[in-house]
Amino acid sequence: MAEIGIKELKTTASAVIDRVEAGAAYVITKRGRPAAVLLPVEEAEDLVLANADEYVRLRRDARAAYARGRTINLRDLD
Repeated sequence: MAEIGIKELKTTASAVIDRVEAGAAYVITKRGRPAAVLLPVEEAEDLVLANADEYVRLRRDARAAYARGRTINLRDLD
């Protein structure tokens, strides 16, 4: 992921947004330190959904079930 300083982002925002729309992602830095991330909408949606409370709960439940040996074979999911 490329880095871009906030000053550079201010002066090249339109071009940066064009590159993000095309799939690029940036870490935005402020005084040399990471401050934010700029992602294409599709990636941001995936990130939000992956951290949604319900999905996190389901993932934790599945990991706990796996640890207890409560699994099924994929072939049995028909």
